[in-house]
Amino acid sequence: MSRRIWKDMSLNDSLSEVERAKLAVWDYPVSDKYTKMWQAMKEAGLPNSLEEAVKKVKDSKSSSEGFAFLGDATDIRYLEITNCDLTIVGEEFSRKPYAIAVQQGSPLRDQFNTAILQLLNRRELERLKEKWWNKNPERQDCDKADDQSDGISIQNIGGVFIVIFVGIGLACVTLAFEYWWYKYRKGSRIIDVREAPQPHHHQHHQKPTFPKDGDFKRQKEETVGKKMASLYPRPRF
Repeated sequence: MSRRIWKDMSLNDSLSEVERAKLAVWDYPVSDKYTKMWQAMKEAGLPNSLEEAVKKVKDSKSSSEGFAFLGDATDIRYLEITNCDLTIVGEEFSRKPYAIAVQQGSPLRDQFNTAILQLLNRRELERLKEKWWNKNPERQDCDKADDQSDGISIQNIGGVFIVIFVGIGLACVTLAFEYWWYKYRKGSRIIDVREAPQPHHHQHHQKPTFPKDGDFKRQKEETVGKKMASLYPRPRF
């Protein structure tokens, strides 16, 4: 009784959001989104047969506005492969295995189980599936629509490669400009030390000292020959 009262309140669209928020059974025992779906299904009208459901789907205005049919996955997959005007949306849900009911304690249960296992081992079920699904004479070769769930295609990530190539191009241009700047605009100059102005030193009266033989020989070797030095601009901070 309480569940029926709750369902009537929850399906009452005349309630405002404030009044609906005051309901203590907002999410019990079923989430509100499912009750909304059930209300929309009742307003659209439940089809009495599979043919009527297919007709309503085909009479829809567009793929995003109209009638959607929820039914057995086997029937819907068969309708899809035999009719190019229909398509399956999303994945299968609420899976339940097929079963054959027998009387409790009946020996038919073990016989059925044995027969099904034998069909699986002989791959008879796979052969039947191949016959009625992949090699079905009623099967139609339909153009597959672009499925966004297949993954990211090259068209979706093409902009990333464009940005990378532009960045590489700008880096090459910057490198060439820096090479030209430091080579031709701020190149280093090499001058002869003999042409450099000699600093003036104040003469100091010091007591002459005589170098030793080893020091005199090393000093003579250091002063013999022409030498070069490099002069670079001083960095400014």
